Amino acid sequence: MGQFSKIRLPQGQAWRGAVIVVVVLVLLVGTLIALNLTLTGTGRLKDLASVIQSVVTAFALIVGGIFAAYKWQVFREAEPHLTIDNKVSHRRIGDGYVHIAVTATLHNSSKVKMEFREAFFLLQQISPVSDEEIERLYDQAYTGEEQGDLQWPTLDETLRTWRDNELIVEPGESHQEIWEFIVSKDVESVMIYTYFYNSRLPQVPQGWGATTVLDIVTRG
Repeated sequence: MGQFSKIRLPQGQAWRGAVIVVVVLVLLVGTLIALNLTLTGTGRLKDLASVIQSVVTAFALIVGGIFAAYKWQVFREAEPHLTIDNKVSHRRIGDGYVHIAVTATLHNSSKVKMEFREAFFLLQQISPVSDEEIERLYDQAYTGEEQGDLQWPTLDETLRTWRDNELIVEPGESHQEIWEFIVSKDVESVMIYTYFYNSRLPQVPQGWGATTVLDIVTRG
C-alpha cells in the first residue's frame, strides 16, 4: 500500500464509482443467468460468449474511466497551491522620507508542504509621473497585437533567499514575510509586486505573485 494508502477519492466521486461498478456487476450476472435459461441449441455457447465479451468490454471501459478520474484527482492533490496576501502600511520618517512596510502572508491551500528558496519584492512609482512618461508607457504596453503590462519606473527591488528547509509552509498553514522600503516624501502612489518562486521547478521561473497599490498620504 505505502503512500497510496493515504490517498482517497472525494466522497461524491468514490460513491458514484462504487455504484457504477455494482450496477455493472449486477447487470452482468443477470444477463448471464437470463441467457442460460433462455438460450438453447448449438448457438447457445456462441451467443453467450458474444454477450459476455461485450459486457466485459463495457465493464473494463467503465473501470478504466473511474481509475483515470482517480489518478487525475491524485495528481491534482499533489500539486502545490499558494495564496499571497499583501498588507501594506506607511509612515513619515525624518523630514523628507516615508517608510513602507509590506507584510506578505503565504497561505498553503494545497495538501503538500511547500518550500521556498527565493522571492523578490518590487516597488514601482505610479505617481507623480509626467504626461510624456505616461504616453510612453501606454505605447509600450498597448501598441501592437499583444498587450503587456505597464512598466512603471522602478524605485527599489529586494531579493531574498533561504537555505534548504529554512522556509517551509505546511498544508493549511500560513507564514508571514516582511519587507521594508524607504522612499522620498514626494512619491504619492506606488505599486508593490510580491513574487515567490516555486522551488519544485528551479529550472523554470514559475511561482506565485501578488500586486498591491498604495496611495501615500503624509501628515505634518
